[in-house]
Amino acid sequence: MLLPSCVQADAASVVAPEILGELPHDEQVFTQGLFLHQGRFYESAGLRGQSHLRVTEPQSGQLLAVHWLPPMLFAEGADLCGQEVVQLTWTSGRALRYQLLETGAAGSDSDSDSDSDSDSGADAGRLRPTGAFHYQGQGWGIACTGDQVVTSDGSATLRFRDRNTFEPQRALQVTDAGRPITRLNELEWVDGFLLANVWQRPRIAVIDPDTGEVRLWLDLSEAVRRSGRTGPRFVLNGIAWDAEQRRLYVTGKNWPRIYWVAWPGVATDEP
Repeated sequence: MLLPSCVQADAASVVAPEILGELPHDEQVFTQGLFLHQGRFYESAGLRGQSHLRVTEPQSGQLLAVHWLPPMLFAEGADLCGQEVVQLTWTSGRALRYQLLETGAAGSDSDSDSDSDSDSGADAGRLRPTGAFHYQGQGWGIACTGDQVVTSDGSATLRFRDRNTFEPQRALQVTDAGRPITRLNELEWVDGFLLANVWQRPRIAVIDPDTGEVRLWLDLSEAVRRSGRTGPRFVLNGIAWDAEQRRLYVTGKNWPRIYWVAWPGVATDEP
């Protein structure tokens, strides 16, 4: 990743990533979080009565597994934290936990209470809920790497949490040239930096996790234009990093495509 080599008082530079390809995406999905694991997309979809966690095959978009949330829950971001998926909820103060079952037939299930430790009829290939963490405030985005778990709540503050208890350990204010950057949403770790969607803006902030400074802005205006979606509902939201192939994927709420993008310092091999 090409980043400034020293701390500067000026605002962070802006680059427009090159769009290298696109993949299918279900335009019925109100994307809240996206990540890649073992060659599959895991995606958290929001809205009450429509919230779920899904697994899809990237090239075809085929749905491999899905778990529906109770209608009173509004799902937000999700990520792989250790050996489980953790999915935030917006205002319910619950971070839902799922066991990954990588073998067997894909399928779907629903659960009237996602805090239950029962498997709710889920079998191999399905996402099995195992319980929940509880937290104060709103849940927006989540990103995990090693023992580090970071969450956003729509403010300029990110919270680092204990992976085993979900208790907050430290707070980090995100700034650009000293100005707080609010509406931080979907999060993703990339090469030791935190990437964050800024809600209702076509930009992703590349954040230094030690200082909270924005080191670079990724302008995704071209991806927004290509999506054909306009209006405050259909915003850019969804970042997935393939560390092995060094590919960054982005999408938005109810977009028909996931875009593979690159910028200086990131490999650009064809898929």
